[in-house]
Amino acid sequence: MLLLRWRRCAAPGSSEKLQKNQKSRGRSLPSSGTRPFAITALTTFTALSAALSATLLAGCGAMPNTGTQRLLGGPVVYTYVGQGKPVVVLQSSIGDGRDPWVPVLSELRDRYSVFAYDRPGYGDSTATPPTPRNPCGIATELHDLLHASGVKPPYLLVGHSMGGLYQYAFSRLYPDEVAGLVMVDAVHPMHTRRMQVEVPLMANMLESMSRRVFRGMMQAEYLQQTDCVDALLPKRRPDVPVRVLTRTVYTPEETISGFEAMVHGLEPNWLPLIGGKGIQPVEGAGHYIQRDQPEVVARAVDEVAQEIRERAATAAATAASAASPASATASSPGGAGAAARSLSAPGPASPSAGGA
Repeated sequence: MLLLRWRRCAAPGSSEKLQKNQKSRGRSLPSSGTRPFAITALTTFTALSAALSATLLAGCGAMPNTGTQRLLGGPVVYTYVGQGKPVVVLQSSIGDGRDPWVPVLSELRDRYSVFAYDRPGYGDSTATPPTPRNPCGIATELHDLLHASGVKPPYLLVGHSMGGLYQYAFSRLYPDEVAGLVMVDAVHPMHTRRMQVEVPLMANMLESMSRRVFRGMMQAEYLQQTDCVDALLPKRRPDVPVRVLTRTVYTPEETISGFEAMVHGLEPNWLPLIGGKGIQPVEGAGHYIQRDQPEVVARAVDEVAQEIRERAATAAATAASAASPASATASSPGGAGAAARSLSAPGPASPSAGGA
């Protein structure tokens, strides 16, 4: 869930430079060779935060920039590739641009239209919009970006971590434009509140980090993550196919602190919020399921898309069968048309009337 791991992709060759810089400061990072890499860096405040925020390197690719929209506050850069319906819309976690979705995009682009973007303040998007950075504000911003870019609904929404919370907000704000949902170890709307009660040490540590380390949009997103979630509950939930993927790999610190138990306790509560038949734990996957097991995420998208097609076919067949008998009855000599004519035509005189 949200343990605030953010990544910045560097150019090939920077890994060695970073390694030297970190060693000079008394820290050593595992080498990632000459590939581009993602850095997870969290400042240590307590022994717990030291365990939770070990600095990591992992390979990451880069998505092509296929378009830019100038929204209020500046440019937002996106990737829109492939073809087919529904459009798969990818939403990243707090601190992430598009790049964690590269493995999934590679799996999906040959059979779907896929849209991913850098939210303002991340990656190549330098916009600093006045839009609130709470889930509703970010969902509205994504909705406006899709329409401004000519990307028409219906959308199959896929969201990771905090991005899952943002896609949940989108589904409640624009239910008629949503065809399906795939949650990828998503942050539950009650995540922060439950953490404050059940894992207060971690909650306090993250709160401190958010104010002392985070900057700009990342800080705003973290501090505003619960601002509008209560207002979403009364809104209509779209009746669409859903898959909820959850991780199975946790650090010892996450388990000992009670964080893992808290997350597992919240997972079933996704079902009344968004629908779905059950939770799908992904074996061998950590929080970034889309990198650890991209084929599982792609399969979940395929399953949702197939269910969308099946529902559409069933609805079309039902509508056709309902229309056919009515049409046949209306056109037959003794059908509804004849019945209507008989009701409106004057009847024969009764025998008693004739004999009067």
